[in-house]
Amino acid sequence: MKFLGKILHGLATGLGTFFNVLINIMNVIVVTFEGIRQLLFMIFVFGCSTIFIFPIIPLLLPKEVMYFIFAVIFIPILGPKFISFLRYINYTLTEWMYDRADTMITGQKVGYESISDYSNKYKYEQEQMRRRQREEEARRQQEEMNRRFEEFVRNFGGYQNSRTYNQGYNQGGYSGYTGVNNIGFKEKYEEACEILGLSVDTDIYQVKLNYRKLAKKYHPDINKDPGATEMFTKVNEAYEFLTEENIKKYKQSYL
Repeated sequence: MKFLGKILHGLATGLGTFFNVLINIMNVIVVTFEGIRQLLFMIFVFGCSTIFIFPIIPLLLPKEVMYFIFAVIFIPILGPKFISFLRYINYTLTEWMYDRADTMITGQKVGYESISDYSNKYKYEQEQMRRRQREEEARRQQEEMNRRFEEFVRNFGGYQNSRTYNQGYNQGGYSGYTGVNNIGFKEKYEEACEILGLSVDTDIYQVKLNYRKLAKKYHPDINKDPGATEMFTKVNEAYEFLTEENIKKYKQSYL
């Protein structure tokens, strides 16, 4: 069973790598076609005199060009949905396979029994992430309203009253958003991504997948290389730093 578990673990790693490559390729395609679409839109807007002959343009273009135009229009729309689906399949299958492999290797039950449970977990975490994003957006809007109110009062010579108002508001339960431009945050974030083999625009699910692979690779009980323990410590520290909150803060501040 341990041997089969190791085989299954290897298959999960290979499958995860395949999906990651496919997702990256799709991201490049979507971004490229979105840029082409915007360029064509600008050409159309500045060349609006062609609007009078637009109805007959499709009749004059070769089929290949028409196919390309359809791709430019629909890939930026459907591409993100397909990428989201790939992430869902990647997480669900690889997490299920990793847990089955761990169960075979250790002889102890790990994770859920049914693959549908992993699917439900992914959907739940996605919904929680969307909820937190909505809350974050509401908080930013509230901060912007407070800033504008303060500027308005300051312009009319009432800055001290504005500060009193905001202090009372904060004491009522809202302390504002502090931002992430503290010294060293950017460098530490990028270093953590490098340790886990991630791009800086990663997401929490990719962080979990890469951490799981590297933690097993460098675990002192498995890897007897002299530097494995040190690398194992770095991997754990990087994983602890790359929280969902820090990922969002980095993207908002530097991307």
